[in-house]
Amino acid sequence: MKRQMTDQERASVAQNVKHTRLVEVSRRFARIIKHVDPPPQIKAVRTRLEKSLPKWLRYHGGEAFCLSWSSDHRRILAKIETAINEGGLFALATPRGHGKSTLLKWTTLYTLLTGKRKYVIVVAATAELAQAHIEFCRQQITENEKLHAHYPQVTTYARATDSKAIKARYQLRADGKTSGIMWSKTTLVLPEIVALDGKAYASNGAILEAHGLTGAIRGKWKDTKTGKVLRPDFVILDDPQNRQSAESPSQCAMRERIITGDILGLAGPKKRIAAVMPCTIIRKNDLADRFLDHKQHPEWQGETCRLVNKWPSAQDTLWRQYAQIYQIETSEGRGFVKATKFYSQHRKDMDAGAEVSWKERVRDGEISALQTAENLLLETGTQFWAEYQNEPQDVLGSQYELTVETILRHTITLPRLHIPESSTIFVGHCDINRSGLHWCLAGFDQQMTGHCPAYGKYPQQGDLWNKNASELIRKQAIFRGLAELCRQIAATNFMKGDQRIRLGLFLIDRGYEPDVVGKFCASGVYPFRILPARGYAAHRYSPVKSMLIGRAMENCHISKSDTGNFLAFNADKIREQAQRSFLGEPGEPGGFTLHAVDDVRYHAPFAEHIVAEKLANKYETDRGMRWEWRRQPGSVWDWGDALTGCFCAALASGLSASGINISRRRYIETRKAKVRFEQ
Repeated sequence: MKRQMTDQERASVAQNVKHTRLVEVSRRFARIIKHVDPPPQIKAVRTRLEKSLPKWLRYHGGEAFCLSWSSDHRRILAKIETAINEGGLFALATPRGHGKSTLLKWTTLYTLLTGKRKYVIVVAATAELAQAHIEFCRQQITENEKLHAHYPQVTTYARATDSKAIKARYQLRADGKTSGIMWSKTTLVLPEIVALDGKAYASNGAILEAHGLTGAIRGKWKDTKTGKVLRPDFVILDDPQNRQSAESPSQCAMRERIITGDILGLAGPKKRIAAVMPCTIIRKNDLADRFLDHKQHPEWQGETCRLVNKWPSAQDTLWRQYAQIYQIETSEGRGFVKATKFYSQHRKDMDAGAEVSWKERVRDGEISALQTAENLLLETGTQFWAEYQNEPQDVLGSQYELTVETILRHTITLPRLHIPESSTIFVGHCDINRSGLHWCLAGFDQQMTGHCPAYGKYPQQGDLWNKNASELIRKQAIFRGLAELCRQIAATNFMKGDQRIRLGLFLIDRGYEPDVVGKFCASGVYPFRILPARGYAAHRYSPVKSMLIGRAMENCHISKSDTGNFLAFNADKIREQAQRSFLGEPGEPGGFTLHAVDDVRYHAPFAEHIVAEKLANKYETDRGMRWEWRRQPGSVWDWGDALTGCFCAALASGLSASGINISRRRYIETRKAKVRFEQ
């Protein structure tokens, strides 16, 4: 039989249930947060400040905005305020150190706390930079006493979380419902609170999200408690490029497409989004420069600010003397005290004609904003023009100016996989490294006029081998990759007019793994000749008779080695020839063209590889001509090497850089004599 509970047991159970309920109620009560609205006089001050963004920033920002606003600041703030209140797209280029990041962070707080925008997205060059906005806003909401006095309906609930996300998740408001406050590294949601009069606060449920520009931005939306779908209505693009992306036209183009497509479409199909983009021009035609250009982007109201609007009349006289004193004194460790004294003595003449954008921007130890600007010019050199004037100059000197745009202009209407009917030689080259096999094919006529019908990378996505792969795995990946690439090229129908044409010579770079490349070329059987190749700097290129096989060609020759015969070539001279082929008009003798595409920007990555190496200097030495090449930081030049290899293959096939077909003699040995034939 089932045993019946005793009265004592029943009492004990009832006591436990009562205790559990009491604990649950106590815990629930502990999660309830209440705030006290500010008195009427505080509300009046708050209302007055909210009508002016500059006044609100100066009051709540404290030391961050202790200096007077410059005319540039006032103009920028007016445009930001217009974007917040009325909408619009604004691109603003400001000098480095003008406080644009601080300005943006406080503007973000203003927008959220006043409820003027309900869903704000901050986009920066990287996710980490964007997330700094979240951390800044969280810190100010929980620690700033002025904000707490004006916006207790937000700060009280934020402070109660003790900066713990789990407390925010389970926090309750006075009526026992969840407060709705939430934050993480990428998201901040303000609480939804009902006032004593039953009205909702303007800041209720305001959302802030942080994203890197190249992250997942499309299709952002949130469901509110009332069932309404909330879409982003304000975007702050905080300097959406870094130095590496600015130097790359293809990355600039990609980021440009993200902004015009993904970001401006965040508001949905029926609403225009408001956006502000403070930025700095790093180089000509970079992302910032494009959006500040009214011709390229008339929908953006672009404005450029400079540290120095007008340089002084004595820039080439007294300021040059100042620079000499400054450089001598600082190089010997005495600082710039003597230079400052010189400026003090001649200040009237040295200031004449000058106009600085922010007179209050004076560093410690300096006596004027103009002196600060002049010292920055001495300290940063050519970077001053980009960082402080938004007028970047070309840093790398060059014997000739070859740009991505110049190369893109050499795209012609001949379809892909077709070479001109005038071509007599069809060759190619493959460059090898971990990122893949970058290859390029080219047809040349008797005047060394070239055309590229195809280029590519194998594999199309990812690397050829993993970063930490063993030596065996790496060599296997190279061998198998070369085999697959050659099979694909052999199976492709290349056309010359209405006739199919086969590749004649395909060079493979042996500089990285000469033994693997040598074995592949020795064992591979394809409908075209494959040959290892290696380029040398001009001062190191010299055919050695004991290693020479046959006769040397123009700037190249077949050489012996322990890992097999290979084609050695003067990489400096041939690289210059390949680059100069784009400097003339498309299709002219000795020039080079690219196959047709729907959009010429398709060729931009290929062009970037070609221009990555710039000829900075070229001079005669006792060992012959010397070339000095420089590369932009973060650039890659694999396709540039492949194109150089195509020119080398053309020379090895009998052409000359001067456009003359060299007649080579072929010798056939018989029993009695060597019979010479003209080729």
